[in-house]
Amino acid sequence: MSVREGFCSVEAMSAVSIGFIHTPRADAIWFIALPFIAIAIALLFHTQLPYVAQASIAVWITVPHHYAGWVRGYGLAEDWNQWRTRLIVGPLILIPTVLYGSAFIPITLAILLFLWDHQHSMMQQYGFARIYDFKSGSGAAMTGRWDFWMGIILYTNLLLTAPLWAELWIAELYRWDLALSADAIRTLQTTSYSITLTFLIAYGVHVARSVAAGHTVNPMKYAFVFVSYALWYYVAWQDSFLIYLVAHRLMHGLQYMAMVYWYVEKKEQVTGAVPRGLGSLSIVRYVFYGAIYAAVFHLAIGGGFNEMSFGLITALEGDEAINFSTEKATGFYAATAVSAASVCHYYLDSYIWKIRETKTQEGL
Repeated sequence: MSVREGFCSVEAMSAVSIGFIHTPRADAIWFIALPFIAIAIALLFHTQLPYVAQASIAVWITVPHHYAGWVRGYGLAEDWNQWRTRLIVGPLILIPTVLYGSAFIPITLAILLFLWDHQHSMMQQYGFARIYDFKSGSGAAMTGRWDFWMGIILYTNLLLTAPLWAELWIAELYRWDLALSADAIRTLQTTSYSITLTFLIAYGVHVARSVAAGHTVNPMKYAFVFVSYALWYYVAWQDSFLIYLVAHRLMHGLQYMAMVYWYVEKKEQVTGAVPRGLGSLSIVRYVFYGAIYAAVFHLAIGGGFNEMSFGLITALEGDEAINFSTEKATGFYAATAVSAASVCHYYLDSYIWKIRETKTQEGL
């Protein structure tokens, strides 16, 4: 190797600063491999459990990830003291609003919740990307803004161009007597693709300039962003909301629950703070309380045991060899064993994860 080649090699290595949200192994599982695992599970459910898979994932993934948010927001004394007014007033406004909206403007409410859900999902991945830069000390001062707009543009392009979502907004425009012609829709989607490609090129230029100015890049961040959007784009081009909902909820919910656990664990190590009701944190207690919360919430809103068992109760009832009665099947799985909660969860997450907060940094 020549001196010049050796210098270039060292220079390239100095531009890389690898940092992990938790540990190399944990990140590889929960942030890099999980999207692919989620897609595989969603495809399996699509063929094997087409009717109950969505409800079952909601019970055991979506509801517990709300619980994790309550642990983070209401369980730690420092968060309660800092955000007390918001934590009290927010639900007092949001829950009656959802009740009123459900009774009088259900379609409008559904659209608003739909948009907030997507914004919430995009912001979670953006937040994790910022944590990757925080943990590795990488990125320039403006990289955070570039990351934010990359999320906005990639996700907006997804909603405008993916068949799964385009079918919805085209139908809504038609219902509002604002229907676009086929040529206008093609022009809009082509423009969206052009803007997205132009931005990604500009983002690459920003990264190159940052490196030239002496800043580093964290390849883990970009691997995470790539696999996250790979999941969303892949499932949005499948002709099945079931595949999208299962894959998305698995990635979104499991990553959030893992993040909260690590955050609270780090807080206990650094400050000695433990969440109310959980005592000294343990993964068993954390998961157990989350499962209990999920089961109680599900049954309180009138959910059945079939969803909790991923449809196996119905399968047992229909199996002549086993011949379980409904009572026995329900008892078997009971022994082993959503709009208002979602809105409060979105609201809570909109302010408790600000990485610029010193107290938040302590937990990371």
